[in-house]
Amino acid sequence: MNNSKSRRCRWTAIVLTCQNIENAQSFQTELNLRRDRGDIDRDVILLTVEDPKQEVGSGGATLNALLVVAEHISSKTGYTVVNSDVLEKSLILIVHMGRFFPFDPCGRAFVSLPLVSDNSGETCNSLVCNFDLLLETMTTKFAANSQNGVWVCSSDMFLKISDDIVTGALDGADAVVVAVPGTLDYAQNHGIYKISAEGEVENILYQCKSLDVMREFILPSGDVALVSGVVYLSVRVAERLLACHVVSPLSSCTYFGQDSGTLPIQLSLFFDFVLAMCSQVSEDTFVAGGVWAGERGTAGTGSGDSDRHAVLTARRLIWRQLSKFKVKALLLKGQHSYMDFQPLTHYRHLLWPVQESSRWSFRRRCHSFLKTGSDVPESSVLINSIIGKNVKVGSSSAISHCHLATALEIGCNSMLQDIALDDATIVDAKLKDEIAVCAYRIFLPMLDQHAPQRVFIVFGMKDDLQNHRTFCNDEFSLFLRRTGISITDLWDSSIPEERRTLLNARLFSVMNLRTKIGFDEVLWLQGSQSSVASNMSMLERWKSSWRLSIVEILPLLDVSGHFNFRKKLFFDVATEIIRDSLVNGRNYGLNRIFRSAVNEGYAEKILEVLDSVGSEEKSPGIAARTLASIAEVLGAMSKGDGGLRSGPASNLLWQSAFQLLEQEEISGGFRAMANERANWLVLPSHMIRAARHYEGAAQILIRHAVMSARNFVKTRACEPVAIDRWVTVDCPARIDIAGGWSDTPPITYEHGGAVLNAAVTVGGRRPIGAKVKRIANLQLVLHIENDETVTITELSSLKDYNQPHSPGALLKAAMLCAEIVQYPSDSTLAQQLFEKHGGGFEIYTWSNLPHGSGLGTSSILAGAIMAALWKSSGKAFDISSLNHAVLHLEQLLTTGGGWQDQVGGLTPGIKVGHSRAELPLKIEVTFLKITPETIKAFNDRLLLVYTGKTRLARNLLQNVVRNWYSRNPEIVDTEDRLVANVWTCAQAFENGDLEAVGKCLSEYWQQKKVMAPGCEPEAVGRMMAALRPHTYGMSMAGAGGGGFLYLLMKEPKSVDAVRDILASVQGTENAEVYDAYVDEVGLELTVEDCGAVKVPLMFDG
Repeated sequence: MNNSKSRRCRWTAIVLTCQNIENAQSFQTELNLRRDRGDIDRDVILLTVEDPKQEVGSGGATLNALLVVAEHISSKTGYTVVNSDVLEKSLILIVHMGRFFPFDPCGRAFVSLPLVSDNSGETCNSLVCNFDLLLETMTTKFAANSQNGVWVCSSDMFLKISDDIVTGALDGADAVVVAVPGTLDYAQNHGIYKISAEGEVENILYQCKSLDVMREFILPSGDVALVSGVVYLSVRVAERLLACHVVSPLSSCTYFGQDSGTLPIQLSLFFDFVLAMCSQVSEDTFVAGGVWAGERGTAGTGSGDSDRHAVLTARRLIWRQLSKFKVKALLLKGQHSYMDFQPLTHYRHLLWPVQESSRWSFRRRCHSFLKTGSDVPESSVLINSIIGKNVKVGSSSAISHCHLATALEIGCNSMLQDIALDDATIVDAKLKDEIAVCAYRIFLPMLDQHAPQRVFIVFGMKDDLQNHRTFCNDEFSLFLRRTGISITDLWDSSIPEERRTLLNARLFSVMNLRTKIGFDEVLWLQGSQSSVASNMSMLERWKSSWRLSIVEILPLLDVSGHFNFRKKLFFDVATEIIRDSLVNGRNYGLNRIFRSAVNEGYAEKILEVLDSVGSEEKSPGIAARTLASIAEVLGAMSKGDGGLRSGPASNLLWQSAFQLLEQEEISGGFRAMANERANWLVLPSHMIRAARHYEGAAQILIRHAVMSARNFVKTRACEPVAIDRWVTVDCPARIDIAGGWSDTPPITYEHGGAVLNAAVTVGGRRPIGAKVKRIANLQLVLHIENDETVTITELSSLKDYNQPHSPGALLKAAMLCAEIVQYPSDSTLAQQLFEKHGGGFEIYTWSNLPHGSGLGTSSILAGAIMAALWKSSGKAFDISSLNHAVLHLEQLLTTGGGWQDQVGGLTPGIKVGHSRAELPLKIEVTFLKITPETIKAFNDRLLLVYTGKTRLARNLLQNVVRNWYSRNPEIVDTEDRLVANVWTCAQAFENGDLEAVGKCLSEYWQQKKVMAPGCEPEAVGRMMAALRPHTYGMSMAGAGGGGFLYLLMKEPKSVDAVRDILASVQGTENAEVYDAYVDEVGLELTVEDCGAVKVPLMFDG
């Protein structure tokens, strides 16, 4: 059992025991749900086993569960009868649900807690229950390195255990009990172990009030070892127990005995099975009843001689089977808190949870939504609840699974559970301080079982349900005088005074034949004025109602109905969160909600909500995120069986919807998309194909959002350049030093972006350029890569301008963006060229950089082409307009992408480009105040290394946009840090601190790897590792994945040193090293026979 915190055990089977078969299916559904969302391995056997009869005790429930699970494993292994040999290869967890719990209708195991996952890798959004905490503790701590056997765990407590568990000494133990230290005062209401110096358990006491007896159990620390509710039984002990299922009267604790017609007896896991293995317990003492509470007593139920004989016989059998074994104690640092019948205890568990973990942390708002106009202080806890606009909550209150839509004021330190209130007749209702209200759904035996009744239970936080000293925090006599209720209204005369408690008082109205009952009874019982207008007084109404006590209500609970109510409410909350996140641009991660909806059958509802949001929106940015969200839902619905998300999205069946979106008919486009989607929900592969088309639709609206940058394109008329004179534009490349990815749509207009980059020459050259001249022929002559020439004489030849891989697509898109011609048009190409320009155009482009260099080639080249076309055709422009025009061009081309490349290469020097989180999208540039000395030092140390690896930025871009739209928390945080790093780096440049610049550069590379996992090829990783000791910092250019690596060396003039280092690195055969220098000119435009033409950064005015 040597524990490792990073390990998780692999269970063979997990068994949950419950009191009755009516609720077993509900709990089985909860187990299956945890497997579906990945909390439990797919191959684990999951069983919910009802106790054969109520009151068989934890021992009887354990024996029955062991029998059932052994049968399942035996059958799965191929045996036709139960075979104990299967236990040799099995690790089994049995979790006992225990008795009904008055504070949660779903039981102690499924009490929802104010905990949320800290793990961005969690696949689903879900509430955290006590069962989840126990399962995590058992899986990652107690059983992480356990030998095979059976672990048994109660669910009636919260258990916080230190991470530094050392269990090696327990290897080979027959049985192990887990104990935590506790005080003598606390122990008087619980069980404690007596532990020897060797770690063996010698005896057990239960609820002992005698300090003299308890002193023998005190540890050297002065504490006592509390029974935690966790036991490990080795295979050999489990085999002995299993053998008991055929031996009477022990068989009566199992379904086997029940089916054989025997009457059950009650056995305790601890005080029958474990006690038999304690070293200081004799056979006579054990058989007679043992020392449970400092006094001799008899275990089991029954009052007759035959019942006592059965119990004594059972104990003799248990002794015979188990007494030769020894049980060891695992005493751990930790905390035990029993879930008792005290309202204050449960309240404290909700406001200050005993247990957190590395997986979950405390959060006061757990999957809840506050509508505008509600008033909830930060000190209160909300779990899976919607709080309406006229609801006011007092401080330090706990509200779980409630939808409060009516005007209501809730006092301080109060607790509400499973309540749905939308009754308009409740006016200005007010709950006093320290009041608890629960709404239970119950089945009444004489009524339709498909129509459960709702009954409200109310009590005070200071009440003790196990007596009746107070009710709703008032002295009980005061309560009786205030209401007019009499003792005989609450208890039958057959119940003696000493047995009368709030648990068995018939306080709560279930049905009234003359009037509707509900929340008014709560208000009246707790002592505030009812809001109901009725001819009967509340007392008369209460007395004429059929009433039940808590102990009568709990067995009638509609547990399935409560789980379903909570699930429906969970997705009601989810729809509020989805709508709010999309419409108001919240950074709330929605993907886990989507996957939860798929797992729990709510995918269609989520799709309807998304359709509604999209069809009501006019903003292309919001609508695009909504379309992307629908794509995520469809991807989740395929459950991984539909193929890759990336793929074509131009099926003709979707084109009518696409055309509506292209025409900015967003509402109609959404409806058309939804109509077509309905035909694609049959097969997982079709769902994925539909998801691709929704992403394609989102790209249409992203383009429209980005095209708002046209608002900032300003050109002025000037004299066209004469025919046959070349306009040549030369441009540097760019390196991004900090902030890349924050410029990428939609991130740039939803989050706001900032990128620090530099225009650079590569190997002493400005590597990117274009030249254009007007020609007399009414045609377009496009010289493209590989010496290919495309001559265009028909307007229809421009129709593939938006297909990036078609020949000359960039040049065609530039023609349209620069307004050389218009497509489509009623005028021919020749007519347009003649009327607007008096001739055609010829274009050459070049780049001396390898494809996929990461140095911004395509965007800078687009800027060069636009500049040459504008100048040649008679349009003056500034660099700011050119930066925005390239955004427009790339949207026409459908390649997408951000703005940092053109800002980096068209604008001179080292600068920061930035944009605000708004539309229309505007790029601004801040030039840094850097001294010439710093620029020289930077130039002397800056090197480029071509890695020899070609990158595919588009694939990386798709994943980044997907992650952003889903608001992956890690991505959102990284975006914040990307922008912050820009301004830190800018300050370092202005301070002349190149070492600090290098740190920012290296931090930037780590951020890029978060944004685009897989962007560091193995060979590049080896290069970087070899070069790291010699650099202040380094990063791959652009998106990464290949292309250029740039280095800020510690020593100047280090080209030869870098080449020598790389020569010893595997996989660098094709690597090349280049000098790089900051280019302080940027775009340079010249006109043949006229020389250079200055292009302003921005027009005056």
